[in-house]
Amino acid sequence: MLDCLVIGAGIAGITAGIYLKRGNLNALVLDKGAPGGKLNNIHRIDNYPGTSKIPGPDLAMALFNQASELGVEFGYGSVFEVRKEKNLFLVKTDAGDYQAKTVIVATGVENKKLGIPGEDAFLGKGVSYCATCDGNFFKGKDVALVGNADHAVEDAIYLAGLVNHLYFLYPEALAATPAHEEELRACANVEFIPIDASIKIEGDAHVEGFLYRQGEEEKRIAVDAVFPLYGEKSSTAFLSPLGVKNNKGFIVVDANMQTSVPGLYACGDIIDKKLRQLVNAAGEAAVAATMALSYARAWKE
Repeated sequence: MLDCLVIGAGIAGITAGIYLKRGNLNALVLDKGAPGGKLNNIHRIDNYPGTSKIPGPDLAMALFNQASELGVEFGYGSVFEVRKEKNLFLVKTDAGDYQAKTVIVATGVENKKLGIPGEDAFLGKGVSYCATCDGNFFKGKDVALVGNADHAVEDAIYLAGLVNHLYFLYPEALAATPAHEEELRACANVEFIPIDASIKIEGDAHVEGFLYRQGEEEKRIAVDAVFPLYGEKSSTAFLSPLGVKNNKGFIVVDANMQTSVPGLYACGDIIDKKLRQLVNAAGEAAVAATMALSYARAWKE
């Protein structure tokens, strides 16, 4: 039986593992993929404290090495169900079952893709799913952003302060708050383009253009980057037996990263919050692990 099981080995999960180990807890960090999570798909990071233009996979490896040197235990498997029996969590995976006094969910989210040619090929070469992470690399250049919801408009406002010209392409009616939409429309370098479909991202070594359909006509814009910000997918189906409170799939937590289920904590991109960045994911993980430590030490069967 574990004191704590951490589900997810991105920056939040690994950070939680480090704090749990330093607290001398019997813990395991479990993931279905390589340690680092989404870090392994980020071309370069220049806004994480103490690093300078570090490739995402390098930061992932540094985190994994640090945790391993401390003795943090890692496991591999895909979690398909978490339930509570009496006062113990039963975590079922495709590699076996675990029992734990407390659980920290740090599974992160997946970006919704446009599903068009060039999107995967140019990832890290002009295609980015994080404006605040990568916008700085395209200062003074022309870029395209595809989205329609509030978070896309907010990221567009951020990009507008950096780039030369921003094409804001929205495949559906705008669903942003009026104040945000008004602020974006006030940006002189932003061009709003309603589209019916995204067709292709093209280029040679890097992104050079974006093709879309407007009515029956196919059009092309020359850009150095494309930000597909059409939303994020969270996966909390494995928590359904617990009835965890969530907001559109994102786990609701309090200031202590406590969910609606005692002993179940969550941190990182999977929680319901405004900003999804590496730096606050690590901070949330530190809080979650500290609270899990207290819970596990006070645990009674």
